[in-house]
Amino acid sequence: MWSFNLLLFWGYCGIFIWVMFSLESMAVDVNECADTTTCPAYAKCTDTPDSYYCTCKRGFLSSNGMEQFKGPGVTCIDIDECSQSPPPCGPNSVCRNLLGRYKCSCWPGFSSPTGNDWILGNPGRFICTDINECLSSGVCQEHAECINTSGSYKCRCQVGFIAHNSICKDIDECSQSPPPCGPNSVCENLLGRYKCNCLPGFSSPTGNNWISGNPGRFVCTDINECLSSGVCQEHAECINTLGSYKCRCQVGFISHNSICKDVDECARNSTICGLNSVCTNILGKYNCSCLPGYFSPAVWTPEKPEDFICTDIDECSQDPSPCGPNSVCINTLGSYSCRCNKGFRPNPGGSSNFTCQNVNECADTTTCPAYAKCTDTLDSYYCTCKRGFLPSNGVKQFKGPGVTCIDIDECSQSPPPCGPNSVCENILGRYKCSCLPGFSSPTGNDWILGNPGRFICTDINECLSSGVCQGHAECINTLGSYKCRCQVGFIAHNSICEDIDECSQDPSPCGPNSVCTNTLGSYSCSCLEGFRPNAGGSLNFTCKRIPFKCKEDVIPDNEWVQLCQVGAAVEREHGSFCTLMNATFNVLDDACENRNTVVSLKSTVESFASVLEQTSTSNFTKEETSALATVVLESVKSTTLAAFLKPSANVSQTIQTEQLEIESKIIKEECNEENMTFHFKAKGDEMKIGCSTIEESKSTGTTGVAFVSFLGMESFLDESFFQDQQMPSAISQRKVKMNSRVVQGIMTGEKKDGFSDPIIYTLENIEPKQEFERPICVSWDTNVEGGRWTSSGCVVLEASETHTVCSCNQMVNLAIIMAYGELTMDFSLYIISHVGMIISLVCLVLAITTFILCRSIQNHNTYLHLHLCVCLFLAKALFLTGVDKIHNKMGCAIIAGFLHYLYLACFFWMLIEAVMLFLMVRNLKVVNYFSSRHIKMWYLCVFGYGIPGLVVAVSVGVQPQGYGMHNRCWLNTETGFIWSFLGPVCTIIVINSILLTWTLCILRQKLSSVNTEVSKLKDNRLLTCKAFAQLFILGCSWVLGIFQIGSMARIMAYLFTIINSLQGAFIFIIHCLLNRQVQEEYRRCLTRKIKPSSESHTSGILLSSVPSTSKTD
Repeated sequence: MWSFNLLLFWGYCGIFIWVMFSLESMAVDVNECADTTTCPAYAKCTDTPDSYYCTCKRGFLSSNGMEQFKGPGVTCIDIDECSQSPPPCGPNSVCRNLLGRYKCSCWPGFSSPTGNDWILGNPGRFICTDINECLSSGVCQEHAECINTSGSYKCRCQVGFIAHNSICKDIDECSQSPPPCGPNSVCENLLGRYKCNCLPGFSSPTGNNWISGNPGRFVCTDINECLSSGVCQEHAECINTLGSYKCRCQVGFISHNSICKDVDECARNSTICGLNSVCTNILGKYNCSCLPGYFSPAVWTPEKPEDFICTDIDECSQDPSPCGPNSVCINTLGSYSCRCNKGFRPNPGGSSNFTCQNVNECADTTTCPAYAKCTDTLDSYYCTCKRGFLPSNGVKQFKGPGVTCIDIDECSQSPPPCGPNSVCENILGRYKCSCLPGFSSPTGNDWILGNPGRFICTDINECLSSGVCQGHAECINTLGSYKCRCQVGFIAHNSICEDIDECSQDPSPCGPNSVCTNTLGSYSCSCLEGFRPNAGGSLNFTCKRIPFKCKEDVIPDNEWVQLCQVGAAVEREHGSFCTLMNATFNVLDDACENRNTVVSLKSTVESFASVLEQTSTSNFTKEETSALATVVLESVKSTTLAAFLKPSANVSQTIQTEQLEIESKIIKEECNEENMTFHFKAKGDEMKIGCSTIEESKSTGTTGVAFVSFLGMESFLDESFFQDQQMPSAISQRKVKMNSRVVQGIMTGEKKDGFSDPIIYTLENIEPKQEFERPICVSWDTNVEGGRWTSSGCVVLEASETHTVCSCNQMVNLAIIMAYGELTMDFSLYIISHVGMIISLVCLVLAITTFILCRSIQNHNTYLHLHLCVCLFLAKALFLTGVDKIHNKMGCAIIAGFLHYLYLACFFWMLIEAVMLFLMVRNLKVVNYFSSRHIKMWYLCVFGYGIPGLVVAVSVGVQPQGYGMHNRCWLNTETGFIWSFLGPVCTIIVINSILLTWTLCILRQKLSSVNTEVSKLKDNRLLTCKAFAQLFILGCSWVLGIFQIGSMARIMAYLFTIINSLQGAFIFIIHCLLNRQVQEEYRRCLTRKIKPSSESHTSGILLSSVPSTSKTD
């Protein structure tokens, strides 16, 4: 009985809501546009005070070409946008004309960020860009490379392979003719390449074992053994042959007992050189030369000795004459003689340098006066005064008596000739220069004009001499003198420089956690144990704690580690476990205790490989395995960081063993380049990290990054260690398996997580991913039960059959776990929400189209429904297409901001609908009460769109970084920023619930006085459902999200997802499908029959059933 009364009550609610909608439509003044046939199809009618006019909708043109028209005969013709040039969809696209719009799709091999089947009016800009198929792995077969083309791609075999039946097969280059290695070589075929070696006696500039693709060109050339010294004995020449050599005695030597001896040609034949010649034996040959006074026209050579003939030289025919000028030459056999002309006399010296001298008047010293120089000429002479003197007659050249040379006083000239800081002294014909005290000249003091060098007085640097100042004092040179000053670290006391004890100062100059040691004139700083010097030198010396864990840091955190301490009693069942634990600690101790020595990363990796190999074959308990794995991971991390700290380890290296592989890299100047990204590879796994993340880690001193991949660790750290903290109730439904190697990211610097830009890990799948499997990026968390795999901190970016890409905001120990079997709860919700939102989007499009095109239902309320539908459509469409676009940080933040605004706008329009519904029902009770019809629409738009915009603007100004997370484009849920959305939403839900309850109370009171015939209507159940659906339309069902806690979380999650994803469908069903007027419009469009205008549009409910007090005009 109670259920029947409840259904009846909801029926009354629907009846009065429907009646009020009908009353509103009848209360409108005379309007030509109320008749839908006033304007033609696809035209909009606009009422004016005394008439009306029609305008074609967007995408249509009037048949008469006018924008505003009225009267019959004019139709709205669709515009074919696809026939325009250029086409509106752009290149590489297909344009399809629709009624009033057009649809764009991309050609095969192209895609658009807005998706295919983009219709004019949809969000975004349609642009078709080429799909790079080569970015996907496995596009081409093995040994083939992918080449992207416009709209497609092609595969090409790598160098050294040839296509055969669509497979790239190795080319046997060595079977080719001629062979690729060339002559005198041996060719060995390799996979995709070939190797070349030279035969004995031959070599190549590229060296042996040359492989195709290596730099250089392989050519075997003969080795010239003769280029090496000592191949043959002395006086023998080496003759190179193809692949070998031989020795032969040089010309002029003869072989005797395997020794090359010299041949004395002059002793064998005394006339070998001919007449008037001399034979001279030399090592390996002989030489012929003519006697003095003879010459041979041909140079002597052993090959043509007959051409060498010594004949007399006619010296007198030479030019110039050997006797010199003013002489006569007389030739003789083998010689010549000279005789002087008249007026000249021979110069002593013999015929070899015979010259004839003129009679010299200057030989008489009295010819010229004192301090003058006499110059003889061919037939006379002249006198010139020496430097420093002037002739008394003022003529430079003179002769004869009466002229004297007078001394010049150079010191009286200005400026003085000796320069600054000097003393000038005039002497006869010259002057003398000396420096003032404290100055010196490179030419020395008492420099006299005419001496070599240039006289310049420069300051004497007394500080260059040792012992000028006392001990621990430095000398400072001054102009012409010097002064002494105590060195740094010393202070003057009684003219003695005494040492300053810097270590006695407070505070200590070395800073905290350090030891200061005073030295003579300085001091030194060292760090306490467990600390290391920070970069910067002694002037700003600081000690920083060593940034990696040692044994003493690991032991207190785990009771299983404490079990194996040295000296502790170890039970037999834990013996093998403690052996491996202590072996791991021994490697860690080498890095922690020997802090002044170089840590060999290669030797530590080999030691850890042995531990991993034994662990994989051991049968430990789950707790023991977890503890040992944690210690191994921490030890590998610590030893790698220790290797980065040693100065000699400033190199990048890759170390490979069977159990693990590590690639480490020292970051130096590379991060000076913009947008620099580093790629690390180990055992088929990859890590990509940007310079912004490295700089954000706040690394000091040496900056290093390493990537480690463990082979076999996934076998004992398997899926049994997985714990899904986000959904504990769904663990039992998951079927999971470990499907990757365990990898580890290591980086110097204090910050290890919470990075702004994510770190990208690409892990190779152990087994190919199946269609029904979903990968989970898991990290090793030591805070969960001593060590467990958890999914926090990392998300899956993409997954292929062979690889899985994870995005993490921290340096982690990472692996991939595959979830398979039946659908997990979160995946089921994903399917439900996406299917529901797609259905809602379709229904919202139909509802929006109905509210715009159906003029018979257009009133104040339908405009409210239209705004709500538009906001809901944009919000759901953006959420469906953009919430996972996390690759671009700025774009993700913008999407989150728009989602924030659109969902707030939806709730504010829900609030407006609740208020308008309450005002309408209240008018049933009180006559001439304030009506919703008195509120202008633009006031409501300001409230519905302006208040959400204000909330978003304030949120952006207060915390702009709150938009966008590393795994989705939504508000940050970790900092409380989410309350900028939940606060207004919860408030609106409470207000809507109160208004809806109040509205139902008013209706219940009013329905008690209505004619009882109303309760007998056949459609009371339909009206009851419509009234009940107002709960969902007004957003009150969002309150279910608050109750997703405890044992009811699963049920509430499904209810919340189903109801709210279908909110658009509820709106379309209630306001369109269940509306009699809309049904008539739909029927009219389908049957193309025009309904007579005299028919009533009261949705089948008698107006007489509503009391007269319901009028509000």
